[in-house]
Amino acid sequence: MNTPPPESSGSTPAPAPTRAAAPSPSYLGLHHPHHDDDIRLHSPALRQSPPLDERQHECPQGHEPPLALMLRTVDFAAYKHRCQRRKDLDQTPYINHTIAVAELLSSTGVTDIRVLQAAVLHDTVEDTHTTIDEVIRVFGPEVAAIVEECTDDTTLSGLERKAEQLRTAPLKSKEAQQVKLADKLHNLESISRSPPVGWTVRRVQAYFVWAKQVTDICAPSHPPLAERLQRLYETAHTRVNGEYFPCHPDVCGPLTDEEKKRVDPRFALCAAGDKPCPSPIFF
Repeated sequence: MNTPPPESSGSTPAPAPTRAAAPSPSYLGLHHPHHDDDIRLHSPALRQSPPLDERQHECPQGHEPPLALMLRTVDFAAYKHRCQRRKDLDQTPYINHTIAVAELLSSTGVTDIRVLQAAVLHDTVEDTHTTIDEVIRVFGPEVAAIVEECTDDTTLSGLERKAEQLRTAPLKSKEAQQVKLADKLHNLESISRSPPVGWTVRRVQAYFVWAKQVTDICAPSHPPLAERLQRLYETAHTRVNGEYFPCHPDVCGPLTDEEKKRVDPRFALCAAGDKPCPSPIFF
């Protein structure tokens, strides 16, 4: 869901390795050839900013209690994503998403702290000026390995990234697949409640159809999240210009009163062309 950073001039990039054929374009949102699943970054320019060293997150010497470790991980991710927001109506701080992904895993029975750390860190390499080597140094190779599996190749176009996620999903570790499930679930729930400003119904539906292909592959890694995702595909609707639409056109059932209440009322009241955003808060 990221907008790739502008190319840095200089040496000619190495040719990309040969990849498997892309899935059917009907699942990949070809009507937006210059976008990928960009519900994610409102301020992707942070990727080009130089690394900052005024705060140190190095692993302390000796044993670190799990709670302290998780708080240090959240602190690290919050610092890395500090200038980034989601593209929903609230322009939600991006760190809210990564914390929510970890919470979805924890609340459905995942207790492996490496997986929970990787959930918090899953977009730091892809979307900020962070390297895998830095994650290894600060959090160790096991966490870094999961983060690396969850990191898209930012040199690819949005369409290519979607195809690559489908191609590699069966090859990922159980831990990385669990993070993928939670990541997609939070994104899909966010889209159904409050789609990114400017998204059409067709784009919402294309994202849902593609996401289901990915999560169906990863489903055995964590059945509780897989079941929750299936319920979402079968029930989620969104509202555009006063009309309700199923988010997944192939498997979604009829609209219920309960589902109507889940649609963001501020989005429902937006007129065509409106670009609402919250008032800034200064402190």
